[in-house]
Amino acid sequence: MTLSAREIEVLRLVARGASNADVAARLHITDATVKSHLAHVFSKLGVTSRTAAVSSARALGILR
Repeated sequence: MTLSAREIEVLRLVARGASNADVAARLHITDATVKSHLAHVFSKLGVTSRTAAVSSARALGILR
């Protein structure tokens, strides 16, 4: 289970409270692409929510 650099970038913004639209605007990608990245993150981390993804990533040392 390894998150890509882009998945980590998306997750980092989510951890700061950014909405999907905010993430999309900041990274110059579409909302659909943000959702796709988050779906991959959820699958790789074995979680079902944004909060759980951030918590899991912090526990694994992926996010500070």
